[in-house]
Amino acid sequence: MKPFRRILAMILMIAIFCSMMPLALAASYTGTINEKDVFFRMKPNTSCMFHCRLNKNTKVTVTGVSGDFYKVTYDGKSGYVMQRFVTLSDSAKSALGTAASSSSFASATKISQLGAAPKATQKGSTGKDVEKLQQALKIKGHYTGVVDGKYGNNTANAVKAFQKSVGLSQTGKADNATILKLFGSVSTTTVANDPKMNGITKISQITVPKTTRKGDSGKDVLALQQALKIKGYFTAPIDSKYGDKTVAAVKAFQKAKGLKQDGVAGNSTIKALFGKNAADYTYKTERLDWFNGGSNIIPKGAVITVKDVSTGKTFKVKRWSGANHLDGEPLTAADTATMKQIYGGSWSWTRRAILVMYNGHVYAASMNGMPHGTTTISNNNFNGHFCIHFYNSRTHETNKVDSAHQSAVRRAMNATW
Repeated sequence: MKPFRRILAMILMIAIFCSMMPLALAASYTGTINEKDVFFRMKPNTSCMFHCRLNKNTKVTVTGVSGDFYKVTYDGKSGYVMQRFVTLSDSAKSALGTAASSSSFASATKISQLGAAPKATQKGSTGKDVEKLQQALKIKGHYTGVVDGKYGNNTANAVKAFQKSVGLSQTGKADNATILKLFGSVSTTTVANDPKMNGITKISQITVPKTTRKGDSGKDVLALQQALKIKGYFTAPIDSKYGDKTVAAVKAFQKAKGLKQDGVAGNSTIKALFGKNAADYTYKTERLDWFNGGSNIIPKGAVITVKDVSTGKTFKVKRWSGANHLDGEPLTAADTATMKQIYGGSWSWTRRAILVMYNGHVYAASMNGMPHGTTTISNNNFNGHFCIHFYNSRTHETNKVDSAHQSAVRRAMNATW
């Protein structure tokens, strides 16, 4: 009989132990109610029935999270209390995925509030791009952890859940396809996955574009961006718009090729990129408003190239000074000779429509051809300086806009280099 009792007692002890295992193994944390008359609700919402009201400093056992609520047990009952009314240790919050985040993105409630889409990331990645990803997944209801910028298992699982919800392959990697579905756009693309590449993989497949610069848009910028992407200098999505990212890519290419790093896709840059000169190579003629920042565009001492609109002849000019307009001098004796040819062999105050090229830009202007005043270049065969007027510039003597110069400037606006 005694052996039977011992066996029965052992079986009973095992049964009790097994029945206690789930409870012992379940993660639970002690929390403290931090306000008076807090609802201990039956469901995780504010419109359901409640068990009772809990007093401040009441201890509850927290076993999980459901939205803005903690799942808790109290007085033998299970229910829910809003997270903000329960004080927990930082370790408990971290384990439950409700620890406060220091990320600047953690307060966002809409994807649009997160700004530009992050770069593609994967398990092991860290940083701001991961923070954006985590908060976006939190907004979509797939991530419950801390927005900490660390791509671990929780983030990978959240990505898989999102990928499943939108019909993507569940890789756990936040690739471009996943970022596009989540944010509606991507920040980086490759030759293989940018839709604007249209299967193009070689420079020779692209029609050589015209020269372009910041602010331009259209097919020529599209071709430029495609070529820069093939060369590895342009990682942003192709958008046919010459903005800051395109400028940066052009500068990086120019630096690699030993070219002047001005961010302008001029003929030398196009030739280095495509192996050919720019198609129908022209500069866009710009209007330089002299008293609206224009006088600072071409600094004193700068060397410019002047092209006479009527004859097409060009010569170099150095800016000496000038407040109401630009005062310049032919750079060399040869430049003086060309300028004199433009004026038919004799100097004149006659206004002529000209184009001024400086720093990759071409501006509409007007000049007279009479040496006068101060000389700073002694060996150029030009005794003095001459005047170059731009839009809204004035004469020194009258401090007024000269109508003849402005008429020539308007004619120059219709010309191209």
